[in-house]
Amino acid sequence: MMNDSLQYPTLARLLAINNRVHDLENQLLRESVPTTALLNQSSIETAPLNRIAEMQAEIDQGVRASLVTCWMGVVDDD
Repeated sequence: MMNDSLQYPTLARLLAINNRVHDLENQLLRESVPTTALLNQSSIETAPLNRIAEMQAEIDQGVRASLVTCWMGVVDDD
């Protein structure tokens, strides 16, 4: 059971994390994936950086932060 003094801050933190992860997922869906046919040496040097791996890592970090937040918000009654 969640301690009353931790309940609202925990829920607020979970909501903030969830919103951030949702925003990252939307950004990820809009990110274009370069095809190997278009990637030659000159285009690699001038192509904009693809952030897919970075966004996936941030999403994973958000999921872990949510789990830790839930875990920290649970009070062990034993």
